[in-house]
This record gives sequence, C-alpha cells and structure tokens, in this order.
Amino acid sequence: MYHFLSSLEAPAQDFVTVYIAPACFPDYADALSLGPKYGAYADEIKEAVETEAVINGARKYGTGAAIFWNSIGNKHIVLPPFPIAENKVSVGKLDVSVLYEVLERRYVIGVVLVAWGSYALGIFDAGNLVAWKTGTGYIHKKHRKGGRSQKRFARRTEEQKKDFLRRVGNRIEERLGGFAPDHIFFGGNRLILKPLIQESKYLQTKASKISPRILDVRYADMEVLVNSLAEITKSLVFTF
Repeated sequence: MYHFLSSLEAPAQDFVTVYIAPACFPDYADALSLGPKYGAYADEIKEAVETEAVINGARKYGTGAAIFWNSIGNKHIVLPPFPIAENKVSVGKLDVSVLYEVLERRYVIGVVLVAWGSYALGIFDAGNLVAWKTGTGYIHKKHRKGGRSQKRFARRTEEQKKDFLRRVGNRIEERLGGFAPDHIFFGGNRLILKPLIQESKYLQTKASKISPRILDVRYADMEVLVNSLAEITKSLVFTF
C-alpha cells in the first residue's frame, strides 16, 4: 500500500481527494459538489462508487473509502483495512494524510478463528502476536445412512458442536479477557459467529469492535493465525 501511495505522488495539481467515513459511504460521494472546475471529477466519482464491485467491497470491509482522482490516469478508490475517522475533501494537491494516519496507527487486534473442530485465538499489538491459544475438538461427520441412525448421529453432532463452541467461548474469556482490542476479526464458517457470540460474554461486550469482514479460514491453527495478520491489514484498491 505504501508503494501504491508513493506512486500517486505526482507533480499534478488537479487532484481531488475524498475521504469518507464508514457510516457515510456511499452517500457522501453521491452528494459531492466540487464546483465548475472539478464538476466532471465529481460525476466520475459518483459513478465509480456505485459500481457493483466497490459496493460489495465496501459492504465487506465496512471501513469507508479513500478516493484519489486525477485527469492523467490516477483514478482510484481505496478501501482501507481499518476505518476512516472523518469525511474530508481536498482539491488541488494530492492529500494522502488521512490514509497514512489510518495505516500507521498502532492497533491492538483481536483474532478469533473457528472452524468446526479447530480454533485459534490471538492478540496482535502493533503487528506482534502477544497472546494466543489454539485447540481442537472432535465433531462427528455427517452420517450418510437414513432412518433412526441418521437422526441419532445428527443429534450427537449438534451436541458436539454446542459443546465445542462453549469450550471455545471459555478459551476466549481466559486468553483474550485481559485485552481491549481496537478491532476484532473473525475467521471461519460465518454460521459459527452468531452462536459463538452467544457463548462468549467477551465477544458480546466487544460486539461493536467485530469487523464485518469474515476471514476465509477452513482450519484454524497457529500457522493460520500468524498468517491472518497479512489478510487483516490488506487494503482493497479499485482502479478506474
């Protein structure tokens, strides 16, 4: 991302920079008015933020957007990994200050990765993994035979899933309870998140910190936990 921002720092003085906080995207862009000189820029920006890919990405990230627009080909929408705090418009010289502030801030990040049968929990402080816990739990696979046997195995599997989530909820309290993260990222089967929150008072009290972005995790272990930071801190860039 820093290389990308450096590439934007051209001598051109006709940039339009727009920062939009999460709660105001895309409405703030739709209402953009830049006057006669930059009116064409405003129209292009309004069209760009309404593209399906941008709308879907913004819904997934939930962090707002940074928009950099110039007549010589620099036309980008950036969805940062962490929320933009303010709405801001700059015309003339490129303004990357707000995005740099978002990227360079020191964050405490909670990570909860849960797949059926495995979990990995961690706290990253300024990019360093300072607390963690991993574990597994046995859950029966689906029983293919029909009749009573299938129903019996289905009931047993559901009980095993509930027991597994209770244990994961307890581990969250034990390992993460002493930390107050700026953001929490969940990874795994998205159907797990809601019942897991019901099993974890910690997640209930931190619900506003949970990112809408679900990390793609099929098995949770230490390696996946460590590697999750790269995905968490990745920005999404659209070029027009």
